[in-house]
Amino acid sequence: MSSVPFPLVWDNTLRSAFIECPQHFNWEYMRHYKHTVPSIHLHAGRAWAKALETTRLAFYTSTHSALDAEALGLVALVEAYGDFPPPAKANKTLDRMMAAWAYYFKAFPLETDPVQPYPGADGKPMVEFNFALPLSPDLLHPDTGEPIIYTGRADMIATYAGAVSIYDDKTTQSLGSQWASQWDRRSQFTGYAWAAQAFNIPVSQIVIRGIAILKTEINHAECISVRTPHHIQEWHRQCVRDIRRAIACYKEGYWDLNLSDGCSSYGGCLFKQPCMSSNPEPWLTGGNYAVRIWNPLTREET
Repeated sequence: MSSVPFPLVWDNTLRSAFIECPQHFNWEYMRHYKHTVPSIHLHAGRAWAKALETTRLAFYTSTHSALDAEALGLVALVEAYGDFPPPAKANKTLDRMMAAWAYYFKAFPLETDPVQPYPGADGKPMVEFNFALPLSPDLLHPDTGEPIIYTGRADMIATYAGAVSIYDDKTTQSLGSQWASQWDRRSQFTGYAWAAQAFNIPVSQIVIRGIAILKTEINHAECISVRTPHHIQEWHRQCVRDIRRAIACYKEGYWDLNLSDGCSSYGGCLFKQPCMSSNPEPWLTGGNYAVRIWNPLTREET
């Protein structure tokens, strides 16, 4: 059994990493090795989410006008982006993010947006939806015996086209022909729907908006992805099975390898060099990686 503690709290990030490659999961989320510089896509996406949350809270739960709420969101965007150094030729620089901010509210004005926050049990608009729930009563931590927790954060629970919806914003660099269809089986959103239904919120669909931030232009798209009871039950059963398999790897002290497309997709695996070596430890500990711990509850790395 590994000397590194098994995660008690899981989210879609951890599950996705494990099913892609258990060894990658071990190195990135058990031992916490990361790129020395965080991904600009993750950094920009978090800044964008913070800005939208600030704006919607100001507009829907306070007395701010749309213009004032958007201004508060822009301040939050700049503060959250901070002095992050974007890579050369990156599209998601602070200047381009600010341009996208102005574009977004021309495409989706707050005053006339058909997506509206769903009222929660306390009557307040559900501009954000955070949850942390036991995944299954018989899925227990291998060391402590505590129930494994599944957590996540949806941008909003909303009403749209007469249905209660999970709502999510995505920043991207392209909105090709397959952009909308990629969400139909996305476990991230099915997990959100499972959690919402655990709180008796009758979610039946996902509304996703995408903003493509390019060097010379900005585009947008919107799509709906349905989640039936079958989809949610299927997700839950599979998620439990996946974490049981991770527990088995942990107990055995051996993490399976992908040895397929995952090794080269999305520009190549972060751990290609140590994985190809018969002695990976010098690669992992020799300064090629930074140690940053992903916290699923706060959605931050420290």
